[in-house]
Amino acid sequence: MNRKDLDWWAGVADIAVTGLAHGSLKLERVHLSIADETFNMLQRVPVTRPFSETTRFFHHRIARVSYRSIAAVSAGLGMLAAVGLPSRPYCTFSSSPNRSVNSADDR
Repeated sequence: MNRKDLDWWAGVADIAVTGLAHGSLKLERVHLSIADETFNMLQRVPVTRPFSETTRFFHHRIARVSYRSIAAVSAGLGMLAAVGLPSRPYCTFSSSPNRSVNSADDR
């Protein structure tokens, strides 16, 4: 696999990691908003009122841990992928007399 292919796959991985991390945090907000609507209705019913706030508390804590864990693992995998790729400058032009104009490294 040549350098351009590696760079392309690194870009794909970066987009996927960023999308997963950002998407999980946005989904957390949506999930909690929808759950709040249900818990607000349960709060109005006298029979369910005593359990509503406790259930809401635990539900929100579990949901936050779940979604933020996905975001953290995604970010960690992104860092591992970035570290695992060999670092080379993006500019492949060289003034070295030992390299031809159409070097195999540039393809």
